[in-house]
This record gives sequence, structure tokens and C-alpha cells, in this order.
Amino acid sequence: MVTQTATGLDGTADVILSVRGVGKSFGGLKALQDVSFEVATGSITGLIGPNGSGKSTLFDIITRYQQPDQGEIRFAGEPLGALPPHKVARRGLIRTFQLTRIFPNLTVAENLLVFAGGGRRRHAAGEEKVYELLEFTGLLRVAELEAGGLSYGQLKLLEIAQVLMLDPKLLMLDEPLAGINPGLADEIVARLCDLRDRGMTLVLVEHNLPVVRTLCDTLTVLNGGRVQLTGDPETVLADKDVREAFLGD
Repeated sequence: MVTQTATGLDGTADVILSVRGVGKSFGGLKALQDVSFEVATGSITGLIGPNGSGKSTLFDIITRYQQPDQGEIRFAGEPLGALPPHKVARRGLIRTFQLTRIFPNLTVAENLLVFAGGGRRRHAAGEEKVYELLEFTGLLRVAELEAGGLSYGQLKLLEIAQVLMLDPKLLMLDEPLAGINPGLADEIVARLCDLRDRGMTLVLVEHNLPVVRTLCDTLTVLNGGRVQLTGDPETVLADKDVREAFLGD
């Protein structure tokens, strides 16, 4: 399959993430082959493709939960090399996971305080930020409830609030809308737009095409472990080969 580019990656944009020639194999299976794309600072980039196309593997490699066999990833102009995930996070490259990771027996507020340092203890600097983020994510009214009692959609909002405690420069979201009712999905989309408006850069894997069409500035399509097409959402989603691979049209 020949890689196509709907909008040229000519280096003129302010690039915060650069993925170049990344490859990854598991035994005889080539999960990723010569994957290259760029993410502009302050943009929302969607990573889409059929199941098994390599999206989750690429997420893991970018955030260094796995190491690539070939290629290079640069974040904020610096190569990530073989940095472990926690050191990548310290640089401001933060991710969420498909399955939420919370402390069910702690309150919602305490879940955020853990990310502020100092465990669940209340302290002024961390607590002020906690309640700002609870208000931002619409979780203020459940701040003192145990997190284990939240709905799945509320847990997704809590996870977003958790990672925002770390002040990410680039936030990577793995299927943030999966399994969420439409009302809460709209709330999450609104919060992601707010983050972009505040200057944050986001990359997300998402299967909800109406959402990625309206939310994302750029889409990159993975198919068979390769980049099939990169461009603006209207151009990408109108492409015949993309529709055939992703939508079965």
C-alpha cells in the first residue's frame, strides 16, 4: 500500500510531536511498518483505522510503554530515545488508557490529590487545583463521593482530570468516548475543545467518526500497520480507499 498525503507535512507548522519511520514486529507479525506523521502544536489529531491496524501499539510506542524496532520519535524537538514512560510523562507527554485507572475506595477529590503528590493528604496548593479541575470536568458535585460509585462516563471525566493534574503539553487519549452515553460524550467533547482553545495539543484514538470529523484538525489513518492517509477530516473521510478499509463502503 502506498502512503498518501492529503495535506503535505512540509515542516512549516510548529510541530510538537514527530514520528518518523517507526516499525514494530511481534515474532513474524509486522504490527507497524515505516509509520511517519507529525502533530502541530495546539491541534487535535485523530488516529483512526480498522481494528488491528496498529493504533494501540503506536500509542504505546509514542509513550514508551513499548520500544520500537526502528524509527525515531521526537517530542518538543528532542528525541525520546529509550526513555521509560514515567520520564516521558515528566516531559509533558501524557496518556490515558482504554480502561480507566482510578482508586475506587478514594473519593473523587482524593483521586486527584494523589496526582498532586503527597498521597491523599489535603494541602492548599494541590487542593486548589483539584477543585478547579473538578469544576472544569463537571465533577464538583461528586467530589466527596467514592470514585468506585461513579458511572463509566464520569470515570472517563475523572481520568481526564487526573492527567490534567500533571500539566501535559500533549495529551494522548485512547478511545475517550468508548461506551459512554451521548450526553456525557458531548460533555467530554466540549472539554476537549476547551483544552485545545487553551493551547493544549491532543492526539486521540477514536472510532466515533462524526466526533472526529468535527473535533479533529487532522486525521491520520492506519491500515495494516502503515499510514494510509493523513489530512483534514473532510478530505480523509471522503477518500474511497479509507471508506472501503474503515467503513466497508
